[in-house]
Order: sequence, then C-alpha cells, then structure tokens
Amino acid sequence: MPWFRYLFRMPKSPDSALTDLLEHLRLEDRGGDVYRGDSQESRNGRIFGGLVFSQAMRAALATVSERAPHSAHAYFLRPGDPEIPIDYEVDRIRDGRSFTTRRVVARQAGAAIFNLALSCHGDEAGASHQRDTDIPAEPAGESHEDGIRRGLRAMGIEVSTDDFGFGAFELLVEDGLDMAAAPARDPELRCWMRTRGPVPDEPGLDACLLAYVSDLTIMIPAYHPHDFGAMTPGIQSASLDHSMWFHAPFPIDEWIYAVQESPILSGSRGLGRALFYTRDGRLVASAVQEGLIRRLSTK
Repeated sequence: MPWFRYLFRMPKSPDSALTDLLEHLRLEDRGGDVYRGDSQESRNGRIFGGLVFSQAMRAALATVSERAPHSAHAYFLRPGDPEIPIDYEVDRIRDGRSFTTRRVVARQAGAAIFNLALSCHGDEAGASHQRDTDIPAEPAGESHEDGIRRGLRAMGIEVSTDDFGFGAFELLVEDGLDMAAAPARDPELRCWMRTRGPVPDEPGLDACLLAYVSDLTIMIPAYHPHDFGAMTPGIQSASLDHSMWFHAPFPIDEWIYAVQESPILSGSRGLGRALFYTRDGRLVASAVQEGLIRRLSTK
C-alpha cells in the first residue's frame, strides 16, 4: 500500500493526534541503556521513518545531560513492522569536555532496522553568520492534507474528512503540493510547519519533533522536474539516509519556514536538502536526505 495511506490514517482531532505522537515519544526504559518504543497506527504494514528517527534521538538524549543535539546522521536499514516493539540500544561512545557522542541501533526481533549517530554540544560563544532567505510576512499555502486529497483525486480516489485523519503537524505548502503527475517545475518546495498545539518544555523534544516532520516533505522536490509524482502508480520510494544539524534552539509549536530543494536524481536515488527558519529569519536547522525513487515496470 502506498506510503500516503498511513501518514494520515486515522480520524483523530488535531489535539489527540499531537497527544498520540507525544505519547509515542515517551519511551520505556528497559535498563542497560535500552529504550523501547511502539509504532503509531499503520495501514500499510510499515513504520513511518520519521517516527523511528525521532524515537532514536529521544533514546540517545535520555543518556545525555545539559547538552543539546547539534547533529544527527541516520540510515534506514529495513522496513519496520508496526506490530512489533522497537528496542533502541544506546552506545555511550564518548562524553567529552565539549561534545557528547551517542550511537543508537533500533532493533525488532533482534534485527537492526535503523542506525543513528548523534552528537550533542553545550552553549559556546563564538563568531557567527548565516545565509538569509526571503521569508513571507504571514504563513500561507495549500494545506498538506488538501494536497494529498488532490493527489488521490487524480488517481480516482475520493476521501472525506471523516476517513482522512489529520496529523500532529500543520503544514502549508507554497504553490501547492504536487503528489501525482503534474506539469514540470523547478525542484524546489517551500512550506510552513508547526505542531497543532503546545509542546512540553523538555530537553531536545523540539529537535526530535522537527526530525519527525522533516521526513515528510524533504524528497518531494525531487519529483518536480519529472512527469510522475510520489503518488503515481508504479513509483517505489523509501528513505535511505537522513542527516540533520541543529544550529539554535526553536519552538516547534510556532511556525517554522522550510526551504527545500533537490539538486539531483540519478540511479534511482534522489537528494533532498532543507533549511529551517523561524519567522524572524533565524536559521535554526538544516537537513539532507537521500531517498529511493524507483520507477517500476507497470506491464
């Protein structure tokens, strides 16, 4: 079943969807630096990669004191089974004077499905600069849900609000979300994102939630120059690896402006890049992902 069948899978209110996600980010401490998580409800037999990424970060951060994540590098190794608990094994690689390094392996039934390297750093004064971008005065755009509905409609599938639950995040996509075949356009996408309610003030939680939602749209620009979209029949897609850098603290329950692009698609692998800004223009995070985009034979 296509991936979009499980991202918006349940008729939940915005408040309950966010509560559900936050509950899934509260991991069970199994002792010995092992933490257990469960998948959100899935209708395609796979776990959303952004959830495993964010849970792995939470597991690593449970072993870190007084330092915030500044970089995370992950590989998606196997599709996760939503019916099986996920055990996150944390390796305390190093606690240095300035940096703390952790390695996390996510396993199901003994098999590794995901691997994460996380580095944390304390506050440190120093020179600074950033590359600015034009940020609209007010958040606006097509809602992510409406874009998905439009893509489904192009495939002859109609969904109602009652069938089509809303996620924990609100996303507004400038110039619309092209998920099915559409006229070719530049491999770029700009959107606004925030949680659909307040988020608890817990160390690293905002970064974990941004990691979760960053997996949702970062690869969409890779489809824009082509005559197919992520929802086109015969397209197989999957996240291969994902890296993030966190430059400054930010509240994920306030609007974040994501500037995303894809510089290349080659050999069935596409590259997506994203910069995340606050409304006042601060660059607070960056991300890069390589994803599988494979056109299968439909004969």
